[in-house]
Amino acid sequence: MVRTAEYSIKGYLYQFLRYLSEILAAEADTKITIEGAIEDIDVAAADFTTAVQCKYHEQTDKFTLGKIYKPILLMLEHFSKNASQTPRVYYRLFCHFPDESGTRGLTKQELNTVLGTGSEPLKAIIKRIVPNVDHDEFLTRLTIEFGQTVDALQQTVLDELRGKGFSTEDIEAIIYPNAIQRIVDLATQSSVSDRTVDPSVFLDALHDVRKVTFTRWTRELATRAQIFKRLREDLKPSLRQNTRGRIFVLDPAAIEKFDDDIVRFIKKFVERYCSKYLHSNPPLFMIVGDYDVNGLEVRLYDAGLRCANGLVGAAFKAKELFRRPMVKKSPFAIEFSLRLAARDSVNEEPPKRPDELFLVNIADDPWAHPDVDVHRFEIERLSDLEYTLQLRTTYA
Repeated sequence: MVRTAEYSIKGYLYQFLRYLSEILAAEADTKITIEGAIEDIDVAAADFTTAVQCKYHEQTDKFTLGKIYKPILLMLEHFSKNASQTPRVYYRLFCHFPDESGTRGLTKQELNTVLGTGSEPLKAIIKRIVPNVDHDEFLTRLTIEFGQTVDALQQTVLDELRGKGFSTEDIEAIIYPNAIQRIVDLATQSSVSDRTVDPSVFLDALHDVRKVTFTRWTRELATRAQIFKRLREDLKPSLRQNTRGRIFVLDPAAIEKFDDDIVRFIKKFVERYCSKYLHSNPPLFMIVGDYDVNGLEVRLYDAGLRCANGLVGAAFKAKELFRRPMVKKSPFAIEFSLRLAARDSVNEEPPKRPDELFLVNIADDPWAHPDVDVHRFEIERLSDLEYTLQLRTTYA
């Protein structure tokens, strides 16, 4: 099951890489639709449209025609209903099999074999194909292209980005992951028009990117080591400052073993960044969703950490949550070393904007502001956050 999940993730990444590769290779006046009206990618030039479907078969040792019956039939179905469409539609099946490379067409005999399948789900597609469709014309418009592995395709995309004039030092850690994430965001838009891009506009926007992106897909990229290293370097100067106001908003829903690891994570952060006399502004951790924040406070207390929770009796008061703790210089002692609350409980604005807002698995927050350093993370493990925040020396 783990291997199956890995191949599924690679399949998605392969599509995203192909989308990006099409954008990088596009000529002037071309529009590209991700998750297009016809196929995975619709490349619309002035005189024709190329409909591209992507398939990744790394786990298959050898190419067989049976592996591509379904995409061929779906393309034939579309052709049968749009053969006279202007501009013409050409079809390209982009797929990876370990034993194949280059391009090829499909013979009439092979198409007849596909149409003669005994598979019931495929027969349902065949029934939708318009009778008497011109098979010969369809075959002239169909190309099967055998592509590279995921890793090789990533390297090709990196080389293509270099060819577009991006800074070499920024490509692997900033430009490439941002480009992939923008592809992911486009692919999830509901309307075709919102999934359609002008390649020149897409690339121009990437030239303005200055910040590392840390998302679900960062782990899958070949440049992930460079991404994490750059992110650590970018955060290091602010983490060295003693009096920064830091707020974390965390959604634990997608984080593996969150309940097992959260106390250790908070304890590491507090011991690193709120353990000196000058560390007089403890961080605030706010938890989103249905999570037992009171139980977490008890566990933190048992671990030696006292929290400010904003409670006055049974009532929550934001002023109490944000007040500064009493601090003793020598020997160092602090009234409380962190603030803790459920996000839904804190409805008032903080008395002072935070210096840094860490949004962990949160798309946005009302406290995000142009004057605040907002760091967005999509993570599956708290160890990712520990590494970027200098709480561990190795990435695992």
